[in-house]
Amino acid sequence: MRQFAKSFLLLLIFTSFIHAQQRSRVVTLDHGVKDPAVSPDGNRIAVSILGKIWVLPRSGGEARQFSEGFSWDTNPAWSPDGQFLAFAHDLPNGSDLVLLNLKTGHNQVLYHTDNLIQQIAFSPNRDAIFFLMRRSQYDCHLWHIAIDGSQPKQLTEAQNWHETSFTLSPDAKHAFVDSGRYGGTNIYSVDLDPFKSHRLTNTPDDQTSLQWSRDGKKLAYIENMDGRESVMVAEVNAAGENISSPQRVFFSSYDDKELALDPNGRTAVLVAGRKLYSLDLTSGKIDPIAFTARFNLPEQAPADLLITHARLISATNAAPIENATIEIRGGKIAAVRAGAELPAASPLPVIDAAGKTVMPGLMDNHYHFWDIFDGPRLLSRGITVIRDPGSDLADSLNYREAIALGLTAGPHIYTTGPLIDGHGGYHPMVDVEIDNPRAAADLVRSLKAQGLDALKVYFLLKPEVLREVVKEAHAQGLRVTGHIGVRTSWSQAMDAGIDGFNHIRVWPDFLSPAEQPQGENETLDAEKNPIPRMQSDWSKIDPNGERAGALIQKMVDHHIGFDSTLSIQHLGDFWRRSLGLEQYQIASDTYARMGQFVARAQKMGVMLLAGTDDGSLFEEMESYANAGVPTLEIVKAATVNGARWLGKDAEFGTIEPGKRADVLIVDGDPLKDIKSTRKITTVIQDGRVVFSK
Repeated sequence: MRQFAKSFLLLLIFTSFIHAQQRSRVVTLDHGVKDPAVSPDGNRIAVSILGKIWVLPRSGGEARQFSEGFSWDTNPAWSPDGQFLAFAHDLPNGSDLVLLNLKTGHNQVLYHTDNLIQQIAFSPNRDAIFFLMRRSQYDCHLWHIAIDGSQPKQLTEAQNWHETSFTLSPDAKHAFVDSGRYGGTNIYSVDLDPFKSHRLTNTPDDQTSLQWSRDGKKLAYIENMDGRESVMVAEVNAAGENISSPQRVFFSSYDDKELALDPNGRTAVLVAGRKLYSLDLTSGKIDPIAFTARFNLPEQAPADLLITHARLISATNAAPIENATIEIRGGKIAAVRAGAELPAASPLPVIDAAGKTVMPGLMDNHYHFWDIFDGPRLLSRGITVIRDPGSDLADSLNYREAIALGLTAGPHIYTTGPLIDGHGGYHPMVDVEIDNPRAAADLVRSLKAQGLDALKVYFLLKPEVLREVVKEAHAQGLRVTGHIGVRTSWSQAMDAGIDGFNHIRVWPDFLSPAEQPQGENETLDAEKNPIPRMQSDWSKIDPNGERAGALIQKMVDHHIGFDSTLSIQHLGDFWRRSLGLEQYQIASDTYARMGQFVARAQKMGVMLLAGTDDGSLFEEMESYANAGVPTLEIVKAATVNGARWLGKDAEFGTIEPGKRADVLIVDGDPLKDIKSTRKITTVIQDGRVVFSK
């Protein structure tokens, strides 16, 4: 942990130094919006754009930036007099609740938490602020803090439940919250003092982005059903005791919509697909709100380098080159030569890699990038590329763009956006749920239009829905990976045309329904011992048997990319302490079985994709080595294979002329010992040194 912290600091120092030496550049955006809030006079909109707070005219136009620096700032809220903005100021160590005086520019931190602050609202007399605080995706609740800075008070609390939005009554004595466990969220009415609540809706769908009109007579919200989002308007009374006559005023395919009512209650600002719109709540008429946000960014350093005296592992099938020279120009590999002869009068900065190995930057094929501050840490571990197989749609696209523009440091992100799951999904903050096969095509087309790089299906998706998702994805030029193995077997998914698998959840392909785990946290032998269900299921599967061989051959025939996340299935010291000797031995044996399955899959021709599920890529590669996978194949699994699966291998993944210059320099030889990848000396991304020690 100390080394990671040191690496993080070194990276920040280096990045700051480079930026300090460069001229500024201007990047103009007309998108990237989240968290809209309309001013009390209805003339301005406050938003978060790529992690900074901006204010623009309600009619559109030039946006003005109100926050800057290393933080990621979100969820602005206006004070009742329009003179202050409160917002969440996210940092590597948590969130600050910040109060900004718009006239003086003075900031005041009201509260700091190690968790994440989300939606914010002022009380009518500006003496208090209400906000959501998220500890995890299953624990997000409503809090209250006085402006004088006294300790906050938690207002809602239920283990494994979450609130994703709330709205206060005009007198702040009542609130509507949307709350849920797994699957859909429902609307609850809450009396704040004394606390009392009751449910108002009961559906399998998500109801979010709640907005109570200033006159207390209307509630507007977003309803997400079968991959379609609708803006709903219902009648309510001043105490929030009921909802009646809900009307659908606008709908379209899922694109992560958010709503902010205008003070008149007749119109609203709508965010859809990270852009702004004006919505008439009576007619449903929608008009774009055009704006420009101009970021002043440091000019980027030259992306030209010369690496000499290197042992080169190109991650192709070519043998390693000793004493190699790699020339980088304009962020791409310009030339690779055997020998250390330098170009005549070369002006390029030189990195002498004598005694070291140069290889492509690493790719984690299973990293949920939910925290922008993970970026520098990943770079310090040599990870220059990730595939994100499941994140909030707008957040994922904004993080990808912020890194690409140089607003912050991090790996190149190739994202699938939200998990596409069936009703009752386990990850409600990062999924979109669909139960109707006929709705699949519109959803896929909308996700494609947002700019996703691939799609991911999840384990509660019905087989017939999965088939339609894959069919339309392929028509749109998108590949599909899947964490499945509950409602749909791997064999069924391959018949439907799926392109990849995540994890090793294969029990429907090998076990009878009576043997398969059912229900939350239930194991195959739940009444006998507490061994986790993945280990329990593999205790009855023979990785070297005919059925396993047949499944693997089908994976080969269907060109499956296999992201096994093997290392996270290893049960460490916690389990050694909590399980009996026999139980722990069973768990250890089943982990070995999983490793045998992975090694056999690679040997038979399945393309391995090294991924961690937010763990350690070093441990994942070492788990492959311990299972018997050859080191060159491990290197490919953590570099070029991910690029090949995405159809991007002409752009990155190997050290060859014309490829993106994402380069890792390590002590030792990873082909002799894969643990050498831990001995990082230099990380280069797009031809620029982003980490060195």
